[in-house]
Amino acid sequence: MRFAQIAAIPTGIMAAFGVIFIAGLASAQPASTQPAASQAASDDRPETAQSPQAPGSIGGTVKDASGSAVAGAVVTLETAASTARRMTATDQAGSFHFAKVQPGAYTVAIAAPGFAPWTAASVMVRADEIQPPLSAVVQVAPVSTKVDVGLPQHELAAEQLKAEEKQRLLGIFPHYFVSYEPNAAPLTASQKFQLGWKTVFDPVPLVTTGISAGIQQARNSYPEFGQGLQGYGTRYGVQYADRLSAAFIGHVVMQSVFHQDPRYFYKGTGGIRSRALYAIATAFVCKGDNGHWQPDYSDVLGGMAAGEISSLYHPATSRPVRRLFDNVLVGFGGGAGRNLFEEFLLRKFTAHVPKTAESSQPVLREGTPVSLVSVNDLSAKAGENAGPIEFLLTTDLQVGGAIVAKAGSKAWGKVNYAGAPGAGGEAMHVGLERVRLQVGNAQVPLRSSQLRQGADGLAYHQLENSGRISVVLYVAQNFPLPPAR
Repeated sequence: MRFAQIAAIPTGIMAAFGVIFIAGLASAQPASTQPAASQAASDDRPETAQSPQAPGSIGGTVKDASGSAVAGAVVTLETAASTARRMTATDQAGSFHFAKVQPGAYTVAIAAPGFAPWTAASVMVRADEIQPPLSAVVQVAPVSTKVDVGLPQHELAAEQLKAEEKQRLLGIFPHYFVSYEPNAAPLTASQKFQLGWKTVFDPVPLVTTGISAGIQQARNSYPEFGQGLQGYGTRYGVQYADRLSAAFIGHVVMQSVFHQDPRYFYKGTGGIRSRALYAIATAFVCKGDNGHWQPDYSDVLGGMAAGEISSLYHPATSRPVRRLFDNVLVGFGGGAGRNLFEEFLLRKFTAHVPKTAESSQPVLREGTPVSLVSVNDLSAKAGENAGPIEFLLTTDLQVGGAIVAKAGSKAWGKVNYAGAPGAGGEAMHVGLERVRLQVGNAQVPLRSSQLRQGADGLAYHQLENSGRISVVLYVAQNFPLPPAR
């Protein structure tokens, strides 16, 4: 009966009572039992009311040791993690300024022609604090500021390897494991394998191996192999396997493992006695990939390994111990004799010797990076064919320890398009052509990419508060230099 009475209560009244009951429970809960999301939102309100950290600024002056202002110095501001970089130049008073710098740690670097580089690390910018101005005192540069000149080592080695793979004795026989470059770059492991592969699978060794196998068959060498086509094929396979293991095991694999160079480095300078001693000595020592001379243990171990491998397919009567002795010990004498021929005779009969090796002249190599800063304000050169532009070299260039162009050396080019920064803050669009660097009495052509097949786009940095630009260009072709005095 009671259940029936309750059921008779209208549904709307029941819903109203339910809402009132739930609201009462919610209002009775203490603050600590409020839902986590609601409490988190309440806790976040003071934080969302805070404004973002205000950016600061970095500024200062650049002076020389006498206290005179250094105008036109390039100032670089970089984050500690090197994720962002800004650049500007000092004015006539030697002052520079970076505005709207986000709080954090920065590195400030200053480069000025004729002065040594100046760097300040861990310059802190904090919100709501005024950063004290930096006072940079740059010193006159020493005799030279050394920079790496030329392509990266592996790229330079690749260029030199292309030239070596064209070398042939009498224009016929491959002559790849000799370098005539005065300062040859070390080969990577893959480049050593490339040289071995090129040597073994050249058509000429395939033919000469066939001739040698025919001579062996005519003399009935290794009678175990028999005669006829099968005997000839066996002798050919054995000889070619010897050549393969000698090239790869003896001159590639071990040299890659022990980081030693398999090539003979032609000396070509000095008296007959010094060149002869050098040729004999290089039968026992070789140049490491680090550029230092080392005992030639890679050739010794490679020769032993190649000899052991050959014993697997040579007849048992062919005296493997004697063959191992010949390959290793007598190999030293053979290596010395071969090196003497290389030093005094074989170059005269070698075709396609690289032109850079034809004289002892140092070479400013193609791909050498050249760091420049414009003298002109490009924002005043709007429109196409805006005329000539002048640059200054920011760092000394060296080749073989000798300065070839000092910081402050001039370069010229032509601006074919320069658009001034627009009202929206967009950057200038700059195009350069026919840029030349003055080196002695000659002008060296420059290009925008390090490699010939690289992109043609010009990568540059616009100096803040200025229409000047900082740019890295590259030497467009090998440029022989006068011998150092």
